[in-house]
Amino acid sequence: MTTATARRRLATAYLALRLTPGATVRYVGTATRMHGPATVQPCSCGTCAADVLRGVPATRYELRTTDGRPTGVSHVRHTSVIPKPTEEERNYAAIRLSTKATAVYLRQLLRRTFPGVKFSVRCGPKRAKERYLERYEITITWSGGPSRTAVATVTAPLLANYGSPEECRPAWVSVTVDGRRHHGEPGALAIHLNRTAA
Repeated sequence: MTTATARRRLATAYLALRLTPGATVRYVGTATRMHGPATVQPCSCGTCAADVLRGVPATRYELRTTDGRPTGVSHVRHTSVIPKPTEEERNYAAIRLSTKATAVYLRQLLRRTFPGVKFSVRCGPKRAKERYLERYEITITWSGGPSRTAVATVTAPLLANYGSPEECRPAWVSVTVDGRRHHGEPGALAIHLNRTAA
């Protein structure tokens, strides 16, 4: 199994929420009047809102204009939007952070997003028996606090993988590890979420 195939297989649970709110895209869905540049937000229609309240990960987007105004187009599939990479992402697409640096960035991001909640962010699988690819996985464990859906909304954009002609990839991140600044594409094949009872 190739690394690309493994990455696609491991990231299937994150299809809808890979794009951060406000991400720039090109819309190619059924609402032809809206074809072209736009931005996306997680869908807030009644069905999606009810699913999120039940702990079901969001699966659709809501379309906004490039300056963030509502368009009235909601419940958009991830296949109907093509992310637009920045000039920096195009120029430096091959630079990837190590899994360790990605884990450090993710730990800081979770602490900022959910203040007061203690997260354990470790490189490696949640299972004891390790396979070759699992050294590139990250396991997050926390007790009580936010739901798995809420944490998945934060972690999912780091797993984005788009093999389109536009060379769309996850947004770059910057993090300091052991006194050294790292900047590049997050390096993780999968992010496991393990929420325990408080």
